Amino acid sequence: MAKQAGNSVGGVLPHPHVIGNAFAQHYYKILNESPEDVHKFYHDDSILGRKPNSDGKLTSITTMRDIKKHFVSTYLKGCSMQIDNVDSQPSHEGGVLVLVSGSFTVPDAMNRRFTQSFFLAPQKGGYFVLNDVLRYIPVEPETPPVKVPEPPLIDYFWV
Repeated sequence: MAKQAGNSVGGVLPHPHVIGNAFAQHYYKILNESPEDVHKFYHDDSILGRKPNSDGKLTSITTMRDIKKHFVSTYLKGCSMQIDNVDSQPSHEGGVLVLVSGSFTVPDAMNRRFTQSFFLAPQKGGYFVLNDVLRYIPVEPETPPVKVPEPPLIDYFWV
């Protein structure tokens, strides 16, 4: 699965935006349909970071076995996902940095906004996820709009 964004004809790599968008589409589709297979995007030296809790501490998961265990226990299977933005840029030694923002809606639960960053490291025939950090965005209480009085109209520009 990690090889879906491989080299194009002639050995020229696609633009990082193409790689990032293709990766994000494939990654979240697998996450939604088959979370037990998401670990295939990673290697043993990958680091998965999660900050979904309110304690403010980043939890790191580092082995393929533990990464697979994490995704098998995920509650995201069958949820609806909306990807709002995918931003990508070239990075260290041919890697691609990808930043995704969007939301997950779990059946019988609320919508959870998130940002997730990935460092895609090059490998023969494509990329693998070396670093992955997910952060849920806290829901802010709605505040009524504040009506600001309009200043009096003064002719500043008419001399």
